[in-house]
Amino acid sequence: MIEIIPNWHPIWVHFAVALLITSAGLFLMFGWRSSQANGRTNALIVARWTLRLGVIASIGALLTGYLASGSVMHDDVSHANMMVHRNWALATTAIFVIIALIDYLKQNATRVSVLSILLLVAGSVTLAITGLEGAENVYQYGLGVQQLPDISTHEHSSGEEVSTHEHADATGESHEDAGHTPEENVHDHKQSSADDSKSADVDDGHAHFHADVPSTVKIESTIEGSNHPASLLATQLANAIAIGDVNSLRSIVAPDVLIFESGSMESSLTEYEGHHMPADMAFMKTMRREVISQQVIDSGDSATVVTRARVHGKYKDQEFDLNSTETLLMKRVNEQWKIIHIHWSSS
Repeated sequence: MIEIIPNWHPIWVHFAVALLITSAGLFLMFGWRSSQANGRTNALIVARWTLRLGVIASIGALLTGYLASGSVMHDDVSHANMMVHRNWALATTAIFVIIALIDYLKQNATRVSVLSILLLVAGSVTLAITGLEGAENVYQYGLGVQQLPDISTHEHSSGEEVSTHEHADATGESHEDAGHTPEENVHDHKQSSADDSKSADVDDGHAHFHADVPSTVKIESTIEGSNHPASLLATQLANAIAIGDVNSLRSIVAPDVLIFESGSMESSLTEYEGHHMPADMAFMKTMRREVISQQVIDSGDSATVVTRARVHGKYKDQEFDLNSTETLLMKRVNEQWKIIHIHWSSS
């Protein structure tokens, strides 16, 4: 079979949506009146065939969607939204199957039944909701996305986005900040800074400090050893994910980083960017993170940072109150620290 990236589901979905919407529109415009006129008769013929083809396409979309759900990388939050999308898709398909059966049994009638008209309206509504949930799976949670665009050279002129970023490392400025603890499903990321004139902002998954950018996530607590380079690097990672700063994330995380999260493993930064990162950032934008403790184990040219935190807030109308633990393994190469291993867990 021809390999489709990421899978066959999007092809079937677009046929189903186009055919069913066209069919519903023709039925609603011409079906409620007597179809004696040639124009109306022809319109209903087209409506019936697009309905039948649309039902076939929707069944194909269900099957390929089921296969896709087991092949794309996802976390618990995106999985929940995936199930919402599936349930709406099942309801939509069931409604249009019923409409097709009724129309087949009454195809000689001069007009469409009132029941069919009501079902067509309901089916159109559920079809729209299904499409919105599917779009959210891709554009908010990044399901099926293989690679994010490189925005390193893209500049923003708005007050909330800054194109130049300041990085704190072992030789740079010190920022008093508590480390962050991401979730096993979605990472906890918070913003803070020792310099009152600086705050952390999110771009698309990279930790960078931006001048005069208001913080959206707060870290509460004082951490011993927070001026240690490894602690500062942990803070940068937290800020990067919380504000979505992809460039900063790339600057501090090794390309071959090994990430353990939600029982799954991502063996490179590119893999993380294409899978869990969008969901992590979306989740943490709405969370409040309170660091409980942070330990730095200094081994010379390597260091381990273990951060425990409480993450709480409301995301997609659901309240969260989680205890999270983050373990970061860092290595110093040519006087620059890089994160080579990340382990996130929560309960």
